[in-house]
Parts: sequence; C-alpha cells; structure tokens
Amino acid sequence: MISEVEERVHKALAAHPLERTEDGYRLAHAGGAGVSTLRFRPVKESVEGLGVVSIVEVIAEYAPTGLPSFHELGVQRLNAMAVHGAYALREGRLRQEAQFSLYALEPTVHLATKLVLDTFAAQLPLGRSVALSIVSASALEQQRAHHAMPGDWREPLKAEDLRAVALALQERGFAASNNDSAVWAEFAMSGDCPSRAIDPNAPTALLQVNAGVLHPIAGAGYLASISLPFAAAPADPADVCRRLNAAELALVDFVPRLGAWGLQGVDAQPGYHCFLPCAAPYGGLHMALMGWCLQRAAWVREHFWVAGQGIAPEAAQ
Repeated sequence: MISEVEERVHKALAAHPLERTEDGYRLAHAGGAGVSTLRFRPVKESVEGLGVVSIVEVIAEYAPTGLPSFHELGVQRLNAMAVHGAYALREGRLRQEAQFSLYALEPTVHLATKLVLDTFAAQLPLGRSVALSIVSASALEQQRAHHAMPGDWREPLKAEDLRAVALALQERGFAASNNDSAVWAEFAMSGDCPSRAIDPNAPTALLQVNAGVLHPIAGAGYLASISLPFAAAPADPADVCRRLNAAELALVDFVPRLGAWGLQGVDAQPGYHCFLPCAAPYGGLHMALMGWCLQRAAWVREHFWVAGQGIAPEAAQ
C-alpha cells in the first residue's frame, strides 16, 4: 500500500533530473559535496496494525573534502545547530538523517509532503554549510551569505495563535504560557508535580516552540526544543545524545525525526533541537511542533529516564 504522501512526493519529483532507485531517489551534488538519498522503506507486516505504511528516510552523506574533521563530541555539538535531521558518524564519515512515519490515513497530508520535499532539497546544502560554519566567525558569515535566506517574517505569527496552544495545554493539566513569539510548557519526567513554580526541585522538562526565530545559517523559521531536568551532568553527555538519536531512528510509529539531540549551551548538556526554516508563518505548525515535543518527552520518560538520575546508562537499560 502506498500512502497519499508518497504519491504526492513522486509526482512533485517526476520532472527533476534525479537518479531513480528501486525504493526512491538519489542525487549526487555538484562539486563532489556529497550524496542525498530519499528512500521509502515499507514497514514489516508485523507492525502494519500500527497504521504505518512506510518510513521515509532522507539521508545526506557528506564528502570529507573541505570539511573539518569531527569526533563524537564535535558531532553532538554540531547537532545543536542541525537542520533537517541528526548528524552522526559512520565509518568516520559525517552523515545526516531525517525520518518520517507515513500512515494509511495520514492526518496532515499537505504538511507531511512539504516536510519531506523540503528536507530532501535542503538537507545536504544547509547541513554542509552548518558543518563548515563552525571553523570560524568569518566562515559562519560566509555560509550565511551564501544561502541568503530570509532573516525575518514580514508578518509574525499572531500572539493569539500561540496563546491558543498555551490554553489547550493548560486544559490538559500542563503548566504552560506564551509571549508574542513563543509558547512553552513543563512536562513532569517523574513524580506528579506539574511545575517548578510549585516546587523548585520538581523534575520537569521545559518544552518550547519559538516562531520567527533566526538560525545562524538557515534564516527565519520555527525552533522547537526540549531541556531535560538533569540533577547532575551525565558522565558522557555526547553518548547520551548519540543513543537518543539512534533510538529515534529505530522507531516505526513516531513523530517526525527532523531535529536532533545535541549538546546545548555553555555547559554542554544533552537537549533536543528542531529548526524548520520557513519564510513566513505556516498554519498550525507551531501546534504540531509542541505536540511532537510532548510525545518525544513522554518517550524519553518511558524508555530512558530514571527518577533522581536522569538518562540511565546504556548497560542499565
């Protein structure tokens, strides 16, 4: 069975000079920059009851020429700026992957199609520029100028749209609020206290969606983030990020894997970041991003989080 999203993607790409593969498309970029692959992977029969028809994989494999060399710690720092999927190393070479679960009865066909096409088109060009930009401030400015993406929105998202999301979250029992450009909520990782405003030591994750925020390379867009309530820094924070990213890509029935767990801030704590470039507000995307953050935080709580400890060591799971 082929989903409507897959049909629309094939129709949109039909006129483009792409190499057609058995299960999708391949593009070797000019100048030997790397290779982009879009693949539709049918789900196994044993999980068809989930309603998932296929997994879309969008992968950028970067040619090493001209790129700085990365070790695992550097890759997870890079993931804090990732656009269109998580970076990883495979046999010492940098790659990036995004995934989408496609459903027989897809509730948001137009949005899902747009995200798949946008990711395939921009993942490698933007991803390579992000990797190049870490070399120096001048390299960052050069890459930003190269893409020249819109830096702001002529008309910002209406504050009442963000307020509507905050109110909906409050009705579900979450501590949530908003301002003119963002909506945020707390999610209890353990216990039953919903907010640090009630108990400063409550282990709540902060979920936030910013609208019209500026990415260092990719212009204006939406930024969704999750900050976890670590009581103490993990012994190996880069490994926590690597494991969470790999675990997401092994899932079948899950929200879009468009962002990355990476090392955030000066203290290099593991956190989630998903930036979606948009030249203007896109109807309902802020609401979808917050919903994806809620599901992602619930997944971490169920499968990885240990009360009082944080992310459990791999050997303890």
